[in-house]
Amino acid sequence: MSEALRLPTNAELCDEADALPEPLVGEVIEGMLYAMPRPTPAHAHVEEGVILDLRGGPRGGSPPPPGWFIKLEVEVRFPTDEKVVPDVSGWRDARIRGHRNDNPIRVTPDWVCEVLSDGTRRKDLGPKRDLYGRQGVGHLWLVDPAARVLEAFALETDGRWKLLASFVDDAVARVAPFEEVPIALERWWLVDE
Repeated sequence: MSEALRLPTNAELCDEADALPEPLVGEVIEGMLYAMPRPTPAHAHVEEGVILDLRGGPRGGSPPPPGWFIKLEVEVRFPTDEKVVPDVSGWRDARIRGHRNDNPIRVTPDWVCEVLSDGTRRKDLGPKRDLYGRQGVGHLWLVDPAARVLEAFALETDGRWKLLASFVDDAVARVAPFEEVPIALERWWLVDE
């Protein structure tokens, strides 16, 4: 009798993801290890723009939304031992209190922003978006720097994502969960002059 093949657990895959050589970053979603390179300059420019607009900064923007803890590229580990590194994540202060310096953070984000790139598009639009829904992330923003588009979604009670709004080019976005913050998208797009 032959022995059944044992598949690695999510926790074991997380150990493999942690051992990836620089500059790779690993994520574990539904028993699959995804490895990706560091972001391109256009991708990083969007991340910086989101952070500056939501936390305030020298490029302008409004004061940061009160009651939020917003971070760039921190590791999040869900109760299922699935591991992701969202481009930008946000937690309401009351939920993250006492866990701001955890690594990984084991508190499900209230909001996540993913910046799409050639290397991450399929994962971000498929298994990663599904994971966020299963884990109860309330809001998801998807930003496509090549198309210059922001799409904002809210998680409905049935676990499906509802598109709240799409913004393109130089639009000014006001969208959940940060409706009080006007976001001028033109600052997010890297222009190579």
